Amino acid sequence: MPACPKVFPLPNQDLTHPIAQQNVAPALPTSIMGCTHTMFDLRHAAVRYRLGLLGTEALVHIADLLLEEGCDSAAAVQLATLESPVMPEVAPLFERACAECGIIVPSMGEAIDEMLRFHVESIASGVRPPREALGDLMSQVYYPHISHESVREFIGDSRGLEQLIGAYWSYDDFLERPDCLFKGRQGEAAIPFFDEHVRELARAWLRR
Repeated sequence: MPACPKVFPLPNQDLTHPIAQQNVAPALPTSIMGCTHTMFDLRHAAVRYRLGLLGTEALVHIADLLLEEGCDSAAAVQLATLESPVMPEVAPLFERACAECGIIVPSMGEAIDEMLRFHVESIASGVRPPREALGDLMSQVYYPHISHESVREFIGDSRGLEQLIGAYWSYDDFLERPDCLFKGRQGEAAIPFFDEHVRELARAWLRR
């Protein structure tokens, strides 16, 4: 009877780039220029923007939220009132709105690091189901921004992600192979126990 998780994939395995989800930033409070944001974290929105995860509609919606919360940003006013928003016009206005609110849009490297930590922390804290958060980590960060990095032995080891990536693929085994074994449980019955294992992997990554 096979035991899971399986051996971590080798670097020459064919990888498919899933379509990244265009999510608005989550409900995390932050304070900018005396204005407390309860609906979203503008810094996290800036991270998603840099990674290409926010489209024009999402950025216009963020400008609406800034104005609803009373933040005085001329760029946010312009962005919120665009009649036919297109990214070449929206992007500089969003960056100006961030600056006027005291938020620096991160570099690509900073955004990758922050989004990685965001997803791993959401696993370690139990805020999100591990498989769901790993899926977002893979589609939003690993495939588009990290998969091209050189590896020593296992996929993702340039960032210490090899065990988390191996765990991501192992979930498919539990769902597709009823004889897959983890801590004496088989198939889907093993997933709750494997979830806790993945949370510990996430905590170990954060302690690096």
